[in-house]
Amino acid sequence: MTQFEFKPNEYRWVQVYELLKQRIADGVYRPDMPLPSERQLEQELGVAQKTVRKAFHRLRDEKIVYTKPHLGTFVADHSRDVADTPGE
Repeated sequence: MTQFEFKPNEYRWVQVYELLKQRIADGVYRPDMPLPSERQLEQELGVAQKTVRKAFHRLRDEKIVYTKPHLGTFVADHSRDVADTPGE
């Protein structure tokens, strides 16, 4: 992949967060699929690891992804949430 081009007037971690969120919405990363590691994204995007880590934290806080210790970060499957909701 080509290196991501960052906007100069916006925090990089926010742009990484938005990029990952868009990739999830586009189906690049599907439910229960692992995201690339922090190190892989750091190299792909040309950012510091702490930048990727902060974006991952935001995605976790919003329950877009979840972490399995020693296995990685995975895309949450929200289709189950909708299917389990009575009356919908």
